[in-house]
Amino acid sequence: MSWNAEGLPGFFERLRNMSAIRRFGTLPSAHHDGAANHSFDVAVLAMMIADREADPNLSVEKILRKALWHDFEETIVSDIPHPIKHRFQGGRLGSLLEEIVETVLEQEAFHELPEELARRYAADARDAKREREGEVVAAADAMDLVIVATREIKLGNRYFEHVFEVGLQLCAKYRHFRLVDEFLAVARNYLERGQFVDGVFHENRTQTDLFSPGT
Repeated sequence: MSWNAEGLPGFFERLRNMSAIRRFGTLPSAHHDGAANHSFDVAVLAMMIADREADPNLSVEKILRKALWHDFEETIVSDIPHPIKHRFQGGRLGSLLEEIVETVLEQEAFHELPEELARRYAADARDAKREREGEVVAAADAMDLVIVATREIKLGNRYFEHVFEVGLQLCAKYRHFRLVDEFLAVARNYLERGQFVDGVFHENRTQTDLFSPGT
């Protein structure tokens, strides 16, 4: 069958709607975090991890493709809360979710596109955290969890203190990557430099810091 472009506007609209898909749906959040900006952040972090490794055997193009598509099934199934995805991983519910996501990616998520693009992008999304390039994406995803939690805590949202700790634990699995190891060495100190006053986070800064360029 020949492909026609009638479905393209719908695909692009769904792609655009990624910015409206709310993450951390089971937690009160001070700042709306959408799936689209998360995917962008993970892509940037993954690129930086790879660049820091300076390993010619790592394909940055492959990493970016995986990172940009790694949560695209959420345009159909929405964000599945972390406790459901991970607490029950390996059990009946976790296995069922994996099957659902794989089916969605292969049959629905890219169905409006030409067949060769649909197959390629579905593979990028399905295998987003497989192979060494996928490990880089998983490491970037863990770093982003810490970064988002840090922002929430600094905005006074202590619900994310547990998320911060979970993020650090996830990052620890990938500290064989140089940038992840360097990030882990300073992430907690960066957060603990500040203090809460009347429910508001204030970063402790020296007089020099206050008048530094860019502040």
